Amino acid sequence: MTAAAMGASTLRALAVRLRTTAPVSARLLSELASELDRGGPVADLLCSHSAVHSPLFGVQALAGVRLLMLSGKAPELSRRFASAQAAAMSGESDSPALLTWLAARDAIVENPGEVLAALDRTVQQHQPKTAGFLLRGLTMIGAPKVRLLELGACAGLNLILDHYRWFGLGWEWGDKDSPVRLAATGPQPPRLEIVDRAGCDLQPRDPADPKHAMILQSFIPPEHDSLRWDLDDAIDLAAKVGVKVARSPAGRWLRENLVPPEGRGTYTVVWHSSFWSYLTEDERHEIETTLTAAAGSMPLARVAYESTDFRSNPRLTVTIYS
Repeated sequence: MTAAAMGASTLRALAVRLRTTAPVSARLLSELASELDRGGPVADLLCSHSAVHSPLFGVQALAGVRLLMLSGKAPELSRRFASAQAAAMSGESDSPALLTWLAARDAIVENPGEVLAALDRTVQQHQPKTAGFLLRGLTMIGAPKVRLLELGACAGLNLILDHYRWFGLGWEWGDKDSPVRLAATGPQPPRLEIVDRAGCDLQPRDPADPKHAMILQSFIPPEHDSLRWDLDDAIDLAAKVGVKVARSPAGRWLRENLVPPEGRGTYTVVWHSSFWSYLTEDERHEIETTLTAAAGSMPLARVAYESTDFRSNPRLTVTIYS
């Protein structure tokens, strides 16, 4: 299979997934796939990048186009997208969606450097609601004091889960005055204090940096308003909290930071989500070896919300090491 055919297939698969919840984005991806089939300047640009072989190529390509809109470099595309979205919501003709694609094609051709830079980036679909699975894991562990270490922490939005307000069935948990208010499942969490928190990432994002915030926003299709609102609120809150994420490979960072915590009665929890599939077998082995070696010197657990590959649904796992 050629690079163009592989890329087109990936784009169409994502378009099918988005067809119901993000119809304009889905149409854009379908038209982009057809463009790869036909060939031309857009196909030549995208197929020149190795990301075209990745199962996440569609996510990266759509994020690149979205970032052109957010940065103000594609005003005509932004205007056309808004019109197409309004038409889709009212059930009108899909002709505005076709005009949106034509504007997107022009924007890609006019901004090749920005599009290629987007394909260079790791996919960072960084949503505060993912911390709900971490909260579920901490509830299962039941420790009153926790030191939280996150691998692949991005902008650290999961590290500040206790600064959010969570609403479960018959219970609430977290900061009652938080601007980030999220639904949760499972039993009521216990009283717990996060006494220390730290994280690492190969491409960390600073929530206080508008350019970094824009990159995170680019991974949300424009139609997904509620996800964007939650993300924006969490980014603002993380900037105020001042959470910092170290730029480092996970294995090395974990070896350096997985030392016994100060004080007694603190449970160390290593957490990661949408991270494991990016690692090589050697990197996974390094992390597992570090966790196993540290188990004899501290109460230790790992909470993970991961899929077996990029195409499967993630699962929550809690591993107690000591």
